[in-house]
Amino acid sequence: MKRFLLIICSLLAANSFAAAQVVADFETNLNGFSNPNFGPAMTGVSRVADPTGKSAGVMKLLWNFPGMGFTNGAVSAKNAIPVNGARFITYWVYFPVSTPANLNVGVFAQDNKNYRFHQNTVLGSTIPKSTWYPISLDLQQTLINDPQFDIVTGNIYQTGIQLDNGLDTVSVWKDSIYVDNVALVGSQPVKVADFETGLNGYTDVGFGPALKKVAQVTDPTASSAGVMQLNLSFPADTNSKGAVGVKQTGGLAVGNAEFITYWVFLPDSSMPDSFAVSVFAQDNKNYTYHDVNVLAKDIPKKKWYPLSLDLQQELIKDPQFDILTGNLFQTGIQIQSYNYHGAIPGWKDSIYIDNVAFLSVQAAPPVKEYVLANFNTPGDVAGFFKETWAPAVTAVANGIDTTNAANRVLLADFSFSDTGSTPVTKGAFGKNNVGIFSATADTTATDIAIDVFIPVGMPDSAQFAVAFQGTATGGNWTADNYALGTSSGTLQKGQWNTLKYNVAGHIKDGSITKTRGTGTFILQVLYANPPKWNGRLFFDNLTLFGIADAPTSVAQNTSGVPHEYQLYNNYPNPFNPSTTIRYSLKQDGVVTLKVYDVLGREVTTLVNEPQKAGSYSVLFDAKQLASGTYFYTIRAGSFVKTEKMMLLK
Repeated sequence: MKRFLLIICSLLAANSFAAAQVVADFETNLNGFSNPNFGPAMTGVSRVADPTGKSAGVMKLLWNFPGMGFTNGAVSAKNAIPVNGARFITYWVYFPVSTPANLNVGVFAQDNKNYRFHQNTVLGSTIPKSTWYPISLDLQQTLINDPQFDIVTGNIYQTGIQLDNGLDTVSVWKDSIYVDNVALVGSQPVKVADFETGLNGYTDVGFGPALKKVAQVTDPTASSAGVMQLNLSFPADTNSKGAVGVKQTGGLAVGNAEFITYWVFLPDSSMPDSFAVSVFAQDNKNYTYHDVNVLAKDIPKKKWYPLSLDLQQELIKDPQFDILTGNLFQTGIQIQSYNYHGAIPGWKDSIYIDNVAFLSVQAAPPVKEYVLANFNTPGDVAGFFKETWAPAVTAVANGIDTTNAANRVLLADFSFSDTGSTPVTKGAFGKNNVGIFSATADTTATDIAIDVFIPVGMPDSAQFAVAFQGTATGGNWTADNYALGTSSGTLQKGQWNTLKYNVAGHIKDGSITKTRGTGTFILQVLYANPPKWNGRLFFDNLTLFGIADAPTSVAQNTSGVPHEYQLYNNYPNPFNPSTTIRYSLKQDGVVTLKVYDVLGREVTTLVNEPQKAGSYSVLFDAKQLASGTYFYTIRAGSFVKTEKMMLLK
C-alpha cells in the first residue's frame, strides 16, 4: 500500500530512541488509539506535531485531575497485536514540569485469549520531565508470573497508558503529556553469551568474597546445552556480595539496543527474600556504573526468569553513561545480602545464568498483502457501485489523484443535506464477492483495508464505517468504525488515512463464521446530524493483509486444468471444528462430494453440481457433530475416491 499509515517500521531516532518494531508512531494519525473510558481524568486525545521536533507527529493526551479522591484515565488501542516473541512493549513519554510527583503512570497490556490485564506502574517523581523517556511492560516476566496472560497463542488484545493519583489526593492538575513510538522490543535478541560450550569471557569481577566459583555446567532444567553456574557463600551477620561480569577490548557494542537482559534460575532453597540480584553495566568512555536491583522475593524460584537493565533509561537520567560513543566496558550480575528483620542471614547455594543479550528489533516481520484494486487503469472502478440505501454518494468514478500521491484513484462524490422531509444522512458504496481466504497458502486475511484522503473542508462528526456482509458473515452486517473531528477521532483531514476492517478480530468474536465465504465490502459515511455539504473523497489501494495470494471462496476454481482427477487429504487433520477438502477435475461434469460417519450414514452433501475442469476447495464445518472418524467421498464421472478424517473436540 502506497500510504499505509500503520506500517511497522523503524523508530525515528533522536539521540536515545532505539530501533524497534513500531506498533504506533503517530506520524500521520492516532493508529487506533482512543479513550477506553477507564476514568474521567483523560479528557482529550489528538495527533499533533511533535513539540520537541524529533518526529513528524505524536499523540497528545489532555488530563484533568480535580484534586479530590481517586481519579484515573487512560488511552489505549485494540489491535490484536502479534507479539512475535517480543520481551517488552515500550511507550516513549514526555511529561511537563508540572506533573505531580505522586502521580502513578502505568503501561498496560491485555492478552487476546484470556483477557488478563497487567500493568507496570511507575511514580511520576521517577520520570524525568521535559524530555522523552521510555516506560515499558516486561511481557515475558508477566507471562511467567501469570501463565493465563496468554501472549503466545493469543497476542495482545489491548495496550495503553493509564494515569491515576493512587491513594493520595493530588492537587488540581490540568495539563498535557505526549506519547510516541509505541513499540515491541526484543524479538530479535543480539547474543552476548549463551554458555553452550564455555563461559564466554565471564569471570569473577572481584566486587566481593561471596562468589566462590564460576563454571559452565549442564542446564539443570535441560532447556539448553549449557549454562553458567555461580557458587555462592554468604556469612551470617555480615553484608557481603559477589559478582560475575564480562569485559571486551574496545567495549561491547550496544548498537541501538534498549535493554541488556540476563535469564536467571534461582534454586528452590532458603535464599533469603532480602537478598538482591542486580544486572549492571559500565560504559567504556566515562566508566559510569549503573544497575537495577531485584529482591529475591520477587524472583520466581525454579524457573528461568528474565532480569533487564534499561540502557536508554539510564542514558537519559545520566548522560555521562555514554553508550552512544563508548559502548559498554563491562556488564554482569551481582548478588548482595542485606539486613533481614534486624539480622543478615547466612546462605550457601548456587544460581544459574543463561542467554545474556541486547534487546532491540532490527526489522519488523514482513507484511503479507494482496492488492485487490489500485485504480491505476483509467476507467477502472474495480466493481465498486453506489449503494441505493445510502444516497449521499452520488457518483463513483476513476480519476486523477490531485494529491500527487498516486497515479489514479477512486473518486466518490458525497452530498449531505439537513433539509426536506427526508434528510440525507449517509452515503455508501460497495464491492461484491470479496474473498478473505487464500486456498493456495491455506491462510485467511487479517484485515481488509482501503486508503482515504479526507479534504480539509469536510465537516466534523462524520462516522466512517468499513463493513463486510455476505456468506462469510452469515448475511449479517459487521463493521469497524472511525470518527472524524471528535476528541477521540482517529481520522485526519488534509491527508491520507487507512481504514481497516479487522478480519481476524471478527473471526474471533464470531461475526465472521465462514472464512472461505465471500462478502460485500462496504464503505459508509454517516452524519447523525447531517450538514449541508457537497464534497469529494479519494480512495485507493483496496488491500487484503495477511495473505500474499489471490483470495478464493468455497468451491472456487483456483488453478489451471489438472491432468487427472484427484481427492486430497483434508487440512487440518485432526480438526476442530472445520477443515478444508481439496479436489481436482480433469474434465467438466457433475460432481458430488459427501461426508459419512463410521456406520456409513450420510452426514452432509458438500457439493452436488456441474463443475468445470479445475482445482477446487470446500469447507467442511463440523461444529454440530460429535468427535470421531468421518469419511468423505467424491464422485466425478467414473472417478470415485474416499478419504478419512478425524474430528477431535
